[in-house]
Amino acid sequence: MNQAINFFWTILCFTPVISFWMAVDTFWLYIFIGISVVGLLLPAKLLQLSKNPKFYEALGVKFIRKLVQSGDYANRLIRRKNPQYKLIKNKASVAQYMRTIIMYERYHFLCFIFFLLTAIYALIHLRYAFVMLIIIANIIYNVCPILLQQYNRARVLKLSK
Repeated sequence: MNQAINFFWTILCFTPVISFWMAVDTFWLYIFIGISVVGLLLPAKLLQLSKNPKFYEALGVKFIRKLVQSGDYANRLIRRKNPQYKLIKNKASVAQYMRTIIMYERYHFLCFIFFLLTAIYALIHLRYAFVMLIIIANIIYNVCPILLQQYNRARVLKLSK
């Protein structure tokens, strides 16, 4: 179930990016991929907007959480078959969950930079439809998950105190 949700959002949001790069010279594609990878050198702590879960709730992450892998709807479906299912089972799984949060956040940050650079490049080429589609995809595919992962980290840290 979780992988199907992940696959859906990935296909939906990468489609305008891939379509744009298929229509233009790909020299800058490799430059932008490199810049995006370099962005991973930023420490995760610099990206955390707040340590307060309420901050993220005000931005609507509880709605976002319903529609993503390991989200409210996915977990509800999993619990129909396995009522004892929990994402975090014990203290040992907390550390693993935190590593997973960081991995997801880093991946989406890399994609955020790449989508942003692609949108700017599309703007330079006056491809306004692509600009809008890529910006919307960037918000859905990268900004929302980054906020959600930061919210999850803030919640876990708050609960572990």
